[in-house]
Amino acid sequence: MQLNYLVTGCGRSGTVFMARLLTSLGIKCSHEMIFDYRGIDYAILRMSGKEPLQLSWVSRAKYNDGKWEEHNPWLDNLEEVIAESSYMVAPFLGEDCIKNAKVIHVVRDPIKVVNSYCNYIEFYKNSIAENSYEDFVYSHIPELKQDMPQYDRAVLFWIRWNQMIERKTPHYFHRIEEDVSGVMSFLGVDGLPFNDKTINTFKKPVKDIFSIEKINSKLLRNEFIEMGRKYGYSMKSNQVMFI
Repeated sequence: MQLNYLVTGCGRSGTVFMARLLTSLGIKCSHEMIFDYRGIDYAILRMSGKEPLQLSWVSRAKYNDGKWEEHNPWLDNLEEVIAESSYMVAPFLGEDCIKNAKVIHVVRDPIKVVNSYCNYIEFYKNSIAENSYEDFVYSHIPELKQDMPQYDRAVLFWIRWNQMIERKTPHYFHRIEEDVSGVMSFLGVDGLPFNDKTINTFKKPVKDIFSIEKINSKLLRNEFIEMGRKYGYSMKSNQVMFI
């Protein structure tokens, strides 16, 4: 298997949407089918046909009325995939098995990303990883193992993960809130694009809502604001609604 395109960013930033967008435009794109928390060695096994191919569970499920429901697979003929969308490919950009792939760096309003991580899927609560995804992230950003509040840890993750991608000089930058015409032009395709940006959205009651004022570290707060504004976001906390 050869991957011609890679979509990556910080998690909770629209990688499921981007996989479905590219697929709708004739570029069959999987979501976390090749690159997941098992890392580069497992990805190579999948690309070489030595491990089975399967779309991520999150791209095959829909959150409805307080529970997850599996819906019909949106991509068939997995062997024909030529693109992968996964935040977990970020540490491996430039590796030999994907060195020729064009990289799309996707971002989303960072306030909403942190709110999603902390208040909806409840990640980054502790300095010790509580699941395989956190363990993967902590292994690539050891700073997250330090003692700090949950919001600070999620903010630090968002900053460092995007910086990791930037260092690899991606070929195209896309804000998920923007029209997809730029992505289509970059890909050199036309057609009727998938346009449901509510895909993989959680709508459930939460006890708290993230705001910039709740970041404990002043240094992190300033870095978070600066980077968010560089990406074109106003960094105003009152924008948070559903994730």
